[in-house]
Amino acid sequence: MLKRLIIILAIIHFNLSFAENSNTNTPNAVAVNIIEGTLLSLKTLKELNTDSTDNIENLVLSKLMPNIAVEFATKAILRDRWDGLTYAQQTMFIDYITQAILQDYVQMLSFYENLDTLNIETEPGSTSTDRKASVKLHISTDNSNYQFFITLKMIKLNRWYIYDAIFPGIGILSNYRQEFDSIIKRKGMSGLITLVSNY
Repeated sequence: MLKRLIIILAIIHFNLSFAENSNTNTPNAVAVNIIEGTLLSLKTLKELNTDSTDNIENLVLSKLMPNIAVEFATKAILRDRWDGLTYAQQTMFIDYITQAILQDYVQMLSFYENLDTLNIETEPGSTSTDRKASVKLHISTDNSNYQFFITLKMIKLNRWYIYDAIFPGIGILSNYRQEFDSIIKRKGMSGLITLVSNY
């Protein structure tokens, strides 16, 4: 119980410190703070030797999911099919995408190692308007022995939220869109609704 409390307090500490240090609400700053806070919290779990799948899932739930516009993402995945759904079906799809995105991020974070050094920089090519932004990040760890690039698609609702993450060669939204389109092509929209309802 005490160990669990230490983990929770450590994660909250990082949440508070980044809230205090964030002196701007630009999409670039928001994106960096979200990713940096998440990875530093993951580092804490690893230092305490408590980076189990359950604890990483709790980290994603507390650090990432509140910053993801899941409903907007779900609408973007379903496109014009969204309006043809009942409210109950829309809610069902939002729940499905929420769980799917949660598990995607848990799997991604489970592969991170060597977080002793962490550097996150915005890359040239990041763009923004009043409502949407595309933030390109270069993330390196362990003195640049491990590095990768990610583009975060963001939407401004009451504040800036992430609605898509694009890695070299793959985007989360496009992945689910292709998966859904494939099912619809084979089984129709009713088949997709059945599949999601049985999830």
